[in-house]
Amino acid sequence: MHARHGSEFLKFAALAAGIIAGASLAAAQQPAPAPQQAPPAPSIPLQTYSAPDGSATVGVPAGWKVTKGAYGVIQMSGPNGEAISLGNTLFVRNGSYQPGQKASGLIAMTLPYQATITQKVEAVWQQAVAATGDPTARVSLISATPIPLGSVAQCGIFLGSLTGAKGASNFESRFCSLPMDTNGIFKLFWLNASLPTSVAAQERATAEAVLSSYRPAPATLQALLKPETPPLPPAGAAGPGGAPMSSTLYAEQEAQESSDCMDEGVIRGEPEWQLPPYCR
Repeated sequence: MHARHGSEFLKFAALAAGIIAGASLAAAQQPAPAPQQAPPAPSIPLQTYSAPDGSATVGVPAGWKVTKGAYGVIQMSGPNGEAISLGNTLFVRNGSYQPGQKASGLIAMTLPYQATITQKVEAVWQQAVAATGDPTARVSLISATPIPLGSVAQCGIFLGSLTGAKGASNFESRFCSLPMDTNGIFKLFWLNASLPTSVAAQERATAEAVLSSYRPAPATLQALLKPETPPLPPAGAAGPGGAPMSSTLYAEQEAQESSDCMDEGVIRGEPEWQLPPYCR
């Protein structure tokens, strides 16, 4: 399952029309412009699609086609070149970023864990553009809005525009960097919608409705967010009856809390004050 998640990185790069090239990591240190607020989204009619393996469901607009649905990853395309990809994950090793680096087994790339969320977004899409082989692709990040999830994950909503051989598009990514495990490996998780600029204004509400309708099965979401190495319980942590908490029980508790926070805070977009206390 892990290997399949890593391979989705390259497939998604092509699907999203060469998202992000030429954006330097240094540029991420510049303050992003204030986010442009979308108008209130009308009620968008969507037809529920269920992945054949039962791993996730999502709402599909009329005229759109699902092109993949397995292991929590759902991809679809619209009649005007729209593309949405959900449930994407990558394993990343803590280390110096190397442009153009190739995946090595489970590890898709290396990145400094302490890098900002914007730097991580830019690095991922630099790799995606390299995979498409389009030398003309360029991206401009318009806004980066943090999604506060305390120590559960480092998340944000990123709006931007991109150009390339396939034309110009606008995109929205809900992107998260999960905690690093004891072996220096962490996971990136994201949902993305890419819309040709010719239809972006009228299709943005539809795309956001699709993003928010994504519902991975609880076990699937826990698997998507699960670290490569199970976390160790903190010293003094108590389990049922006051006995020392086992690493297995602690890992299960962490997985449940992480998936709850990701589902409510990132996928459903619930405001911070409505999230469970352990998410904040």
